[in-house]
Amino acid sequence: MNATLLALALIAGEAPGTDEEDSARRSYRLGVERREDAKLARPHFARAASEYETLWDRGPKSPELAQARGRAKFLAGHLPEAIAAAHAGLRIAPHHAGLQRDLETYRDAVVAPPGERLRPARIAGVRARLSEWDLLWLTAMGLGLVGLGIAKRFTTGSAWATPVALAGLLGLIACAAIAGKRALEERADLASPIWILRSDEPLRKGNGESHPARLESALPRGAEVRELSTRGGWVQVQLAGGAIGWLPEDRLIPAR
Repeated sequence: MNATLLALALIAGEAPGTDEEDSARRSYRLGVERREDAKLARPHFARAASEYETLWDRGPKSPELAQARGRAKFLAGHLPEAIAAAHAGLRIAPHHAGLQRDLETYRDAVVAPPGERLRPARIAGVRARLSEWDLLWLTAMGLGLVGLGIAKRFTTGSAWATPVALAGLLGLIACAAIAGKRALEERADLASPIWILRSDEPLRKGNGESHPARLESALPRGAEVRELSTRGGWVQVQLAGGAIGWLPEDRLIPAR
């Protein structure tokens, strides 16, 4: 097991949980214990991945569960599913630094064809920096400053009351702008969902096997694409480098 895989394996959470969670962790630990031999380790990671998948489907979903699910899949050799799992976690916690790092690690394992940019940019935007709780806390702080400033202005007439109220008001305006930007980012993600390729597949110029390939080389397993439209069991997608083409839907995994 190389250094990157070992680092992912050894930082799995160990907090007590339900019987199902404990079973998944036991399977994961067995994989770690056999990490020197991939043939012996992968079946245990695959079992852990299956158990984490059951927990994910059953809910509740959390960033920590998403991380464990993605890492187990990656260490089991299921690269496309690991990338999809990381994206699913980032949908519920876009600001989670650990999930962002894991996604970049998984992307490193995708072998892009020569001359074609497939790797998307790092997760960015307001949602990747501030959680909903951060925004709520900042809003509460702004409201507190406005309330304090107004109260002091009409009770003691303190000279600092007006500046404090204005600072709080500016903070509230900034929070409203941030909330609006978050909403736009979420709407854009929903409008163009991410898919991940299950296996190597040519990007075609039309929605059918008879259409010629748009690129010289097939897209590799684990490649991330953005949906533009669907037709007849095919998905029109756009690559990170800008190329647009069609892929069969049954060769794609939704990022959820």
